[in-house]
Amino acid sequence: MSLLVNLFFVIQLYPRENVLKNTLLVLIMLCLAFIGLSRLMSPNLFSIAFRDFWSIKFYTDSFSGSDTLSAATHAILGINLFLSVNICLIVGLQELLPLDFLVRKSVSLFSAFFLVQYLGFRLVSFVLNETEFKKNLLVITHQTWNFLGFIFLMLAIVILLNEKYLYIFKPIIYFALFLLPFTKIVKGLIFAKSNNYHWFYIILYLCTLEILPLLFLGVYFEELF
Repeated sequence: MSLLVNLFFVIQLYPRENVLKNTLLVLIMLCLAFIGLSRLMSPNLFSIAFRDFWSIKFYTDSFSGSDTLSAATHAILGINLFLSVNICLIVGLQELLPLDFLVRKSVSLFSAFFLVQYLGFRLVSFVLNETEFKKNLLVITHQTWNFLGFIFLMLAIVILLNEKYLYIFKPIIYFALFLLPFTKIVKGLIFAKSNNYHWFYIILYLCTLEILPLLFLGVYFEELF
């Protein structure tokens, strides 16, 4: 973490805002390289990501394109989402919070969020011994994250090039952040009802492993909201 913070201050001869902007631009270039690499690995990447985000077809339907992408592609796209989300939040709040505090809080928040989102359904699958549940929730997670990763990257680029209009982009950033868990929850509900899961278990899962962790994260990282 300290290395990431120190990266922003590596060029002390330049004004703070220039160092920050240049560093974030380098990270955006890195994200674009990740996207290019993913595109080489999966030529239909963009069409698959766009179609699957709006699709209600999952692993058991054999129509989702996300489950045809390699694990390496999903990993790269996950890194792109992580970096892009942090860039958007850091740019949006850089004038409101100390930079080192902001970077530490932002990275910690999304590290915890990604961990909770990835482990929750795996825990349920392990306890209930339902591999199909894990496969479908993993597809739903990829469908959501792959597409929104592109959205956050485009937002990061546009915001950095138009920082004087930051007041316009802030609501868009928070709306996109809201879509990260909301889209997964909606798709999860559609999947659960299509497979005749009882409402009691659906509500129990949502409250304990989707909504409750988000509330804890929101309270702990309230400075970012």
